[in-house]
Amino acid sequence: MLKTFFESGLAVLYSVSFCLLLAACNDSSHQTIADNAEGFPELSQLVAFSSNANSSHLACAQHYRESCLLEQFPPLGVEKNTPLTISDIEQRLFVSHPWMSESFLSVLSTLPSSLLPLFRSVSAIVIADDIRPSFYSANTATIYIDPRYLWRDEEEWLTIVPKNDFRDQFQANVSFLAVRQNVDSAGIPVQWFSDTFSARNTTRTIEQLQPALFRLLVHELAHANDLLPPSVFSSLSPKRTIYQNITATTPLNQSLYEQLPLHDALLFNVADVLYQGASPSDAVSELTAVQAGAHFETEGASDLYSYSNRREDLAMLFQSYMMHEHWGLQDQFLFLSQNEQMTEGCERYSVEWGQTGRMFDPLVYERMILVAEALLEIELSLRFTVVLEATPIPPGTSWCEIINSIKD
Repeated sequence: MLKTFFESGLAVLYSVSFCLLLAACNDSSHQTIADNAEGFPELSQLVAFSSNANSSHLACAQHYRESCLLEQFPPLGVEKNTPLTISDIEQRLFVSHPWMSESFLSVLSTLPSSLLPLFRSVSAIVIADDIRPSFYSANTATIYIDPRYLWRDEEEWLTIVPKNDFRDQFQANVSFLAVRQNVDSAGIPVQWFSDTFSARNTTRTIEQLQPALFRLLVHELAHANDLLPPSVFSSLSPKRTIYQNITATTPLNQSLYEQLPLHDALLFNVADVLYQGASPSDAVSELTAVQAGAHFETEGASDLYSYSNRREDLAMLFQSYMMHEHWGLQDQFLFLSQNEQMTEGCERYSVEWGQTGRMFDPLVYERMILVAEALLEIELSLRFTVVLEATPIPPGTSWCEIINSIKD
């Protein structure tokens, strides 16, 4: 789960990447997505960025409720066996407004080049005014990006369809808040620029967009490479749909769970409530922040969202690795209690369990390195020459104390 602090530092934005493989499938050629499913975009205004783009690729990316044959819409690495360039990605970029492609490509050109090989497992990138939240589709092997990551001024902001993340309502079903944030080497939370236009947030530069877009891309690219790793490209069938090829492929997350699985049944139930909208059991409704932290501490998840499914577990671990590798940032994970007598202000919340550098907890670290090695196709056994540790945050620490330490 990605969480960003608004300029006030009090509100938490839950911007969770969404994997369409969660839906049931009644047709083996594609996964079935209900017409009235909350949060899914129409993409009615989608156009190709490049004048040289294949029109059939646009149709496949746009109609994500179906799954094209692989030969009609091959992942970039299937079509091209030489190193990918940004020009290759431009050919598979589809947007509802020109500024979205301009902003995306401007930011992408400044991000670490290690991202580019990860696009091999992707058939397209779609950015449209009505996408919220961002997600990866197994029907199309395509990443669909919320344009809130990319707007730079009020004119661009006003083209985005006002739309809430439908999962926000599920938070009311539990009695605690689970918060993940990035901190620097000193454990100080890093201020992220809000993705919402306001009187205090009217313009954003390319440099200000970089960290959040990078974080989103590594998460969604992890999904793509998990389900269609480059090692299987030669065995894919061009006469089967993308979805059929994916379901016939052993995902990388299976190796993770064969070696280092998560087990906690209660946290799996909590995740079903928070991220899938399941009805809470009495055990979930009554779970306190202290108890949630005690369960979480004994396993190797980097985030509570890791318990939503194996794919998100793998993606969250990879996200942790890449944010540290390229931005020098660590994870801080907190379970907060709420003082119901207070309706607003940071005084309402206090830390009941927390770790700074959660990724360096031995249980998490081993799983994170296993995932990073699989996705990046490199050995990382000696990657960190300095021993880093997860540091506990004293229970009862005020949320105000943490908020007020945020750097501008």
